[in-house]
Amino acid sequence: MTVKLTNQDIYDRIYAAISERRLLPGTKLSEERLAQAFHASRTRVREVLLRLSQELIVEAHPNRGAFVASPTQEDMHHVFAVRRALERAVAAELAERYGGQTIALLRGHLDSEARARATGDRPALARLTGDFHVRLAETTGNRIFTENLRRLVALTGLIIAQYDAHAISACPEHEHEDIVKAIEAGDAKRAERLMLLHLAHVEQGIQPPGSVSNEVNFERIFGSGGEGETTPKRRRGG
Repeated sequence: MTVKLTNQDIYDRIYAAISERRLLPGTKLSEERLAQAFHASRTRVREVLLRLSQELIVEAHPNRGAFVASPTQEDMHHVFAVRRALERAVAAELAERYGGQTIALLRGHLDSEARARATGDRPALARLTGDFHVRLAETTGNRIFTENLRRLVALTGLIIAQYDAHAISACPEHEHEDIVKAIEAGDAKRAERLMLLHLAHVEQGIQPPGSVSNEVNFERIFGSGGEGETTPKRRRGG
């Protein structure tokens, strides 16, 4: 039996596929094929793609259609500049007023990251390492922090996918753990410094861009709850 999906369901599944790098930068998002995959009308798919384009995750081109965004190197520098400004404040604020429940939630997230690393679950690890930064913002209770950081993390995932097809995660192992320890110790200056160092490592670890083939099977990705994984052809250079 086919379950009727809401627009939010469709949005969440496309967003997750992009976050987990099952849909790579430059992939054409055909309204017709997505409508078939989701058993939804093209009008509803178009509404979701418009929302994603407003968040800069999708690029809409007149007479060509919608594509997963392909950030430029200039975009990368802008994204990390804003992330540094936001996330140093998030880390410092949490260190100054953390609670036991906050630390427990963050450690639970770190455990999920560790399991994904141990099992080699690349899509989950890509999503979880980005979500860590969003979780930090959520624990401040600042909705503006959280919403802006969620979009910046999504753009960062696209940048990583655009510039290094083989990277599982740009977040160096153990650095998230070090940030949580500084927050737990109530050391705001150390938490802020570790966050800035971490973001610098992420940015420095991103490699020069390649190009991506548009050969993708939406039914395989979304047909069974969006669990399928594709391996789009990737070409270096140019």
